[in-house]
Amino acid sequence: MAETREQDTTAVMSRNTGSANTIAVDSGDNEKTHEFNEQTNYVPKRAIITIFLACASVDLLALMDQTMLATSLYIIGNALGSTAQVSWIASGYFITSTVGQLMYGRLSDIWSRKIILLLGLAIFFVGSLASSLAQSVLQLTIFRAFTGIGGGGLMTVAQLIVSDVVPLRERGKYQGILGAVVALANGIGPVIGGALSSSSADSWRWIFRMQLPLTLLTTVCVLFFMPLKKVEGDWRLKLKAVDFLGIFLALAGMTVVILGLTWGGKEYSWNSAQVIATLVVGAAASVAFMLWQWKGPRYPLIPLHIFKSKIVNGACLTMAINGWNFVMQVYYIPSFYQLVYGYSAIKSGVMLLPITLLQTASSTFSGLIVHWIGRYRECILFGWVCWAIGLGLMSTLDENTGIGKQIGYSVLIGVGVGNTLQPALIATQAGVERRDMAVVTSFRNFVRNLGATLGLAVCGTVLNNVLADSLSSLNLDGHDSKTLLGNPQTFLDTVSHSEAEKIRSVLIPAYRQGFRIIFLIGAGVASLAFVLAFFLMPQVDLTRPDDSRLKEEGLSRYSTRNTLSSSSLVFIEDPLSPRLTLAIAEQLRPLRPNSQASWILAMSLSSTQPKIDIPFDEDFGEHSVSHSISRRGPKVVKVKHQPWKDTYSVGPTDVPATLSLHDKPLYKGEHLDVSWRQDMAI
Repeated sequence: MAETREQDTTAVMSRNTGSANTIAVDSGDNEKTHEFNEQTNYVPKRAIITIFLACASVDLLALMDQTMLATSLYIIGNALGSTAQVSWIASGYFITSTVGQLMYGRLSDIWSRKIILLLGLAIFFVGSLASSLAQSVLQLTIFRAFTGIGGGGLMTVAQLIVSDVVPLRERGKYQGILGAVVALANGIGPVIGGALSSSSADSWRWIFRMQLPLTLLTTVCVLFFMPLKKVEGDWRLKLKAVDFLGIFLALAGMTVVILGLTWGGKEYSWNSAQVIATLVVGAAASVAFMLWQWKGPRYPLIPLHIFKSKIVNGACLTMAINGWNFVMQVYYIPSFYQLVYGYSAIKSGVMLLPITLLQTASSTFSGLIVHWIGRYRECILFGWVCWAIGLGLMSTLDENTGIGKQIGYSVLIGVGVGNTLQPALIATQAGVERRDMAVVTSFRNFVRNLGATLGLAVCGTVLNNVLADSLSSLNLDGHDSKTLLGNPQTFLDTVSHSEAEKIRSVLIPAYRQGFRIIFLIGAGVASLAFVLAFFLMPQVDLTRPDDSRLKEEGLSRYSTRNTLSSSSLVFIEDPLSPRLTLAIAEQLRPLRPNSQASWILAMSLSSTQPKIDIPFDEDFGEHSVSHSISRRGPKVVKVKHQPWKDTYSVGPTDVPATLSLHDKPLYKGEHLDVSWRQDMAI
């Protein structure tokens, strides 16, 4: 009997390997192939809505954390008594979150989206709690770096989950709304952060305390409103599939590169030994990482064949520019309004709202366009044109420019951001097969963050060089010049009123000139992105051949929950008790790593028999599973199985009840027609 079943199981495996990702895992003397099932799981609209709301809460949490801090860094530095190193609070988070982007896509392929997302939320919660208790800038920097390990993957995994449950063409409207959530967080985050941090000396801690209930709420949403596919397989096989050397090389290389970019022009000059050494070492480690990805792992973090796609190359290059300009705006536009116009931290944050509101509207509308007509190319090109024009006009602002132009130019920028971000994600995913969707999305987000790091480094250097040249006429010593460049308001508070006015007369024009150059650079790289998108991002069909089949399967799972059609069951009379009938059906999800077969038992018990205890064994070759079927009274049926020791209870039993005999919960009505008839000795 065991041999017959094992043979039939193998036949089932050969039928179901079409869309799976295959990993060859070395297991002692023999090398065997284990399949980690793909997580595409198209679901009905009512299920999409709950999943989407959970993903939106994840995005909002991750971005609010970053944007609330952006306008509060110097207030936090003053509260902790160290403004000189305050930039590292943001840099620490940015470094770890950027590096983490490379890992989350592949790890979610191996361990499942839900597990990796919950892990990221747990790290984020612990890091936020620790940050709220920090007593020094060094402690806060370390805690924020730890938080970045979790925060870096939240948005990526949320994007992957939406992509798993929605077909490519329909994905645009949902990803567009997620883009609107991103815009909302970037708009209200600086305002909330500025208000919280300026209330009292210790009120900045509420920036991190706010994250704690939000993280818990988001975790609840993920746990209960994300009916996602799980990745089957033994944890040891999954562990062997992780590219640990690749993770180490990526962490080492990118951390050192980003460290050098962060140091350059701020802590040290670009031609200093410290900056040159870090960039060279980081570049060498990055080259080693790419060589290892090319020849080393069976399941690489970045499969290099994705770069054969023109769309992927174009999307990654333009996303680096998107990150450059986007983060430059978040950091430098509020500073521009504070230093040139004399606005408060709260008002300068409010001045980002025109960008935010138009980004929200255009992101949603561009997603709908992709859904309606199946085209993303025109949205992307139009967005880069608007963005380039908006930043070019922003460079003409001075202290005499009226509020109308300030808002009007921001509107153009917002339209540009909204049309380039989410449609480019759809284009990126359209350029690869489903099995590469997670890694290409992860790499796209990584490149965007890397572009943001490079943009901040270049813009910071430009601004500091312009200020240094202008301030040379004031004959300040080195220490005073460094203090003035690091925190102008703190320095001005330490000098007389007349001296402060003299410095302002030099400082404000210098800042205006520095910001003008920064905005012109942004307009230039946006124009370059338009050219890259025009030549490297052609339009492709967003409808895949198997979309209809996958949608039908998803609808079937949800419409037939807790039911099994009698045509798909084989009824076997219990030889020991005529009052017990076992109904056995083949089920899609694997019970064991080397098996694609598992069992659903539907039991119809006579209410006249008060007690039944029937043990039986199933032999799957390498694995043997023991079950026991128990009944106590007329209403309750229990099934226990080893080695998991799980118990499932259902009732009443006057109609057939459906139970799952494995450690993974079933999807609604997930079953196939029976492919064999097998007597079972009980």
